Amino acid sequence: MMNISQPALSKWLSQLEDEIGITLFERHSKGLRPSEGGKLLLQHAQRLINDLERSQYEIARFKQGGLVGSLKIGCSPVATDCVSQAILSLLNEMPTLHLNIEEKVMTPLLHDLLAGQVDVVVGRVGGRALQLPLNYQVLYTEPVCFVARPPPSAGRASADRLERSGTLAVDSLANRHPYSHQY
Repeated sequence: MMNISQPALSKWLSQLEDEIGITLFERHSKGLRPSEGGKLLLQHAQRLINDLERSQYEIARFKQGGLVGSLKIGCSPVATDCVSQAILSLLNEMPTLHLNIEEKVMTPLLHDLLAGQVDVVVGRVGGRALQLPLNYQVLYTEPVCFVARPPPSAGRASADRLERSGTLAVDSLANRHPYSHQY
């Protein structure tokens, strides 16, 4: 496969580990398993491979006279409206831009971003994800409301009556454009 003997590969791996100062693999009776340091190096290697593949693609487009440029976007299901509007604006400005959009839930998307498999991610982020070594930009905030039925003694309130009384502003919520950031 690689035309290298097992002893030569073991020697090379040992030299590499000595050179970078960490153990890349944990040796077990059933073979090798990547160490935490090995997993980290693997993430960086994957980014390099992804960058090389993108470079090859963009060079091929350049040779054909196309404008060089591509963008890989990771999008969570809750952000598809935001992303689709941004894409339309972006393509108006850069019609030859090659876009690749991948829709997933946030955790795998953030892993893809860290591994260099996507360039940007759009979606809701919170909790431990905010501690990742990434740059964050809030695009908009959503109003969060506490909504409850009226108590039974208050009688049956209709949405129309609540709207007339000013308690419920249905039109302002329905017509509200949720994106405060212009693209």
